[in-house]
Amino acid sequence: MSQIEFDIEWTERASKKIERLLPKGTPIGLPPIECLPMEGDVLFLGGKEKKQPFVVVERQYHHESDDDWTIVLILDLPEA
Repeated sequence: MSQIEFDIEWTERASKKIERLLPKGTPIGLPPIECLPMEGDVLFLGGKEKKQPFVVVERQYHHESDDDWTIVLILDLPEA
């Protein structure tokens, strides 16, 4: 059976923004793999009163071993 893990990476601009929205170490819930965002999709992240949009600018697949995969979403801020 395949083991699939998810990871989020941030562009420099997005990294600064998310640091202001969420305390360090706050887990970010991702949708199930069937609904995993594609490039161009927008995710709204942050606390209840502070949700801000982030755009998936790239989706990478890393093959770790026979059945182990990591899917990385790279998030950026939407164009102003």
